[in-house]
Amino acid sequence: MLQLVSRPLSCIRAAGRSPSRSLMNLGELVSALNNFASLSLAESWDNVGLLVEPSPPHIVKTLFLTNDLTEEVMEEAVQKKADLILSYHPPIFTPLKRVTWKTWKERLVVRALEHRIGIYSPHTAYDAIPHGINNWLTKGLGACNSVPLHPSTSPSYPTEGTHRIEFCADTAEHLETVLSKTKDIQEIFCLTTFPVRVEDEEQTRVSLNCSQKALLEVVALLSQNSLLDHKTEILILQKVRKSHITSSECTICVS
Repeated sequence: MLQLVSRPLSCIRAAGRSPSRSLMNLGELVSALNNFASLSLAESWDNVGLLVEPSPPHIVKTLFLTNDLTEEVMEEAVQKKADLILSYHPPIFTPLKRVTWKTWKERLVVRALEHRIGIYSPHTAYDAIPHGINNWLTKGLGACNSVPLHPSTSPSYPTEGTHRIEFCADTAEHLETVLSKTKDIQEIFCLTTFPVRVEDEEQTRVSLNCSQKALLEVVALLSQNSLLDHKTEILILQKVRKSHITSSECTICVS
C-alpha cells in the first residue's frame, strides 16, 4: 500500500526565510526547491521541475508529498486541499499530444488544473545531491565511504571551494551561534540552511562550501560543541575535466 505524507508548507522554506511564514508564492517555492537540488543535476533523459502550473498568482499553503502520483493519490490531494504536489517520480514523462479524459496521465493534468494544484517532480536531481536518495540507500550497507559511479556533469551546480561541510543544529541558539561565528571565517561559499526532521525532531541542516584553510577553522569551531561535532559530515569536492564538458562535480562521502 502506498504511504502518502502531507504536511504544511512551513516544513520547507528558502534559505534564510523565517520558519513562521506559512504561505509562499509558487514561484518563490519553486526557486527554493531548485536551490535545494539544482535541476541541472538531473539526468538528460529525465523530466523534472514544475510540470503543471496553475495560472498566476498562485499561493501555496499546503504541499502534498508522494512517491508516485496516481489518480487515487490525486484525489487525496484534492481532498486535503493541496496547492502543490511534490511527486518524486514525474507523472508526465513523454510529451502529451492532447489533454483529454482518455488516459490516466491526461486526467491527472485535468484534475490538477481544475483544482489549481501545481505538480513538481525532482526525481534524479534528488538522487544526485549530497544526502539525497542515493546516499540514503547506501546507508543500508552500514558505515562506508561512497563514490559516484557516474559523476554529475552539471555546469551550474555550485562547486566553489574544495570541501563541503554539513551539520544539523537542534536549537535556534546553536544555529545562531555557529552562523554568527562563520561570518568571520574567510573563503566560505554557498552557505545554505534548510529544515530537516531527524529522529522525529525538527532541526536545521547547514551546508557550506569552503577552502582547505577554512575547513580547519570551521571544524575547530564545530568541535567546541559536542552535539554539532557529532553530527558533522565532510564532503570532498572534485572537479573532473572531460573533453566535452567544462567541469563536473564528484562528491566523496568521508565518514
